[in-house]
Amino acid sequence: MGTLRINVRPRPVLKILQTLVIVLAFIALLSLCLEYGFETPPVPVGWLVAIQLLAVAAYVAAVVVSIATATSVFAALKRQWPDVMLIAVAALILGVQAQYVHQAIKIGTIYVATIQVLIVLRFFVGMARWNIELSRLPLHPARLLVGSFLVIILIGAGLLALPKATSPEIRAEEGFYKADRYINCLFTAVSATCVTGLVVYDTGRDFTRFGQIVILSLIQVGGLGIMIFGSLFGILAGRRLSLRQSLLLQDSMSRETIGRMSSMIRFVVIITFITEGIGAILLYPMFAETIESFGDRVFYCIFHAVSAFCNAGFALQGDSLIGYRNEWPVYFSIMPLIVIGGLGFPVLEDLVGWARSYLGKRQETHQGGAIVHPHTRPIRQGRRLRLHTKLVLTTTGLLIVVPTVMMFLFESWNWRSGAVAPDAPGAPAMVEMPAGPRICGALFQSVTARTAGFNTVPLGRESMSNASHYLLMLLMFIGGSPASTAGGIRTGAFAVLVLGLISTLRGRESIEAFGRTVPLEVVRRASVVTIIMGMVISGIILALCVAESALLLDISFEAVSACGTVGLSTGLTDHLTRAGRIVIMLGMFAGRLGPLTVLIAVGGQRHPPRYEYPPESVAIG
Repeated sequence: MGTLRINVRPRPVLKILQTLVIVLAFIALLSLCLEYGFETPPVPVGWLVAIQLLAVAAYVAAVVVSIATATSVFAALKRQWPDVMLIAVAALILGVQAQYVHQAIKIGTIYVATIQVLIVLRFFVGMARWNIELSRLPLHPARLLVGSFLVIILIGAGLLALPKATSPEIRAEEGFYKADRYINCLFTAVSATCVTGLVVYDTGRDFTRFGQIVILSLIQVGGLGIMIFGSLFGILAGRRLSLRQSLLLQDSMSRETIGRMSSMIRFVVIITFITEGIGAILLYPMFAETIESFGDRVFYCIFHAVSAFCNAGFALQGDSLIGYRNEWPVYFSIMPLIVIGGLGFPVLEDLVGWARSYLGKRQETHQGGAIVHPHTRPIRQGRRLRLHTKLVLTTTGLLIVVPTVMMFLFESWNWRSGAVAPDAPGAPAMVEMPAGPRICGALFQSVTARTAGFNTVPLGRESMSNASHYLLMLLMFIGGSPASTAGGIRTGAFAVLVLGLISTLRGRESIEAFGRTVPLEVVRRASVVTIIMGMVISGIILALCVAESALLLDISFEAVSACGTVGLSTGLTDHLTRAGRIVIMLGMFAGRLGPLTVLIAVGGQRHPPRYEYPPESVAIG
């Protein structure tokens, strides 16, 4: 017998309180920006604190009234447990501090700090809830995805535009509040959210710790996606994902099993933080000698681990990782993080499931230390890897090994005329390096060129051959794997197109791989994605040729890097005009979401025709 649910409309007082909370929360966030974003707040600090206290009071009152007027207090507590937990923790902190007023820390300072932390946490909870509610609206998934990224970019750009987010040298420059400074902050926000890595400001020098934390947050949110964070909040709150929300996540993560999206989200979040944590620990020895402060070393490790796993390519050193090219953590921490992050979460989940199945099968084979005869135990088949996983792993391996060998050969002999000059002291060109470092450099650039954007060797025209530059552009065009933090046409599309070419040359009607047949719809989608990406890159190159007075090699490299969300550059980024920066921002945005997603969002929903014309052959070749 079903449970009877009675929907009671909230009282007018609750409606007024909820509206007041939204307004005051927005004003309180602005007051925090004014208080901590400026050296001298333009408004008296006392007024700002009063606004914050009023916002928290209204928030607590709304939660209390909501629970008190609910038909079931237990259901209300379960539904609003994040709010209740935030209020309880804040009250506990204030209560404990009230017992130790005699300490050097003033109780008023603790009160204000606790209230402000509560406001910030409440903001993130509200953003997650807003994402859940927005996913229920009859919006096209592509438009919802584009809108979510735009909101995050604008918020990040606003925070980076605050004076305290940049260094005193940047703030002291003439015309700080002019359009160029805001465009630079917007450029950085787009690059971080789209996990690209192209920068016009030096991340470690031109941004303060506050600005670097904002960039780190944008990288993490942009790498995983705002949809995943919002859905995770709903799962933690005990809510089931709606069918529409599951469809949205399926579309963004290339996952076809709607019923297991909740477990997939948990897996994504857990594997992300565990991998980033392990990577940060492995990176610690690399910064032990160059950074004295323990806190700074920890931040550097976390920043570069998150940047590597999310394939962002942001570094706190002006020369990326060139100064650490001889350190082992670069190859045993940064490089594995890039590869794992670029494989895609469906592949990682399939590998974990296969490993569990394999280990379970081995455990069934050995019972009590003795080997059980196959005829005396139940037969259990191990889980097979999906075709998508096999294609991604095979393609990724080939795209690491083959370009490494090719780049090593290209840079082993100086095939160009004239001497090769280093870009900077202590950073020789690859052709001038010994064989060992040259192999390591070729290996690292083969890994990072498809996804991340770090570099351990100079990439200028005088430091690398044209052949290597073109090879890097091909790798950036291919990119990482579907449902990963990388860009490009993806390894899946590249593998399908190569298989289609092989099948055509062999005269076969179907495309086969690993004992499976690839549907023609997948082949058509891969072709469309590749063609659109080529058109977008061509358009970006043409626009940059009009806006910039640079060599075609530098322009083409910059355009492919932006659209592939890689972040490598031959040095053009620092010299882009205002129009060029806007063009690159559009390329990064389209590359992160996928050109096909952006076009669908602009064009709207598809309307398939109800009729079909008779077929007729067209001559090709």
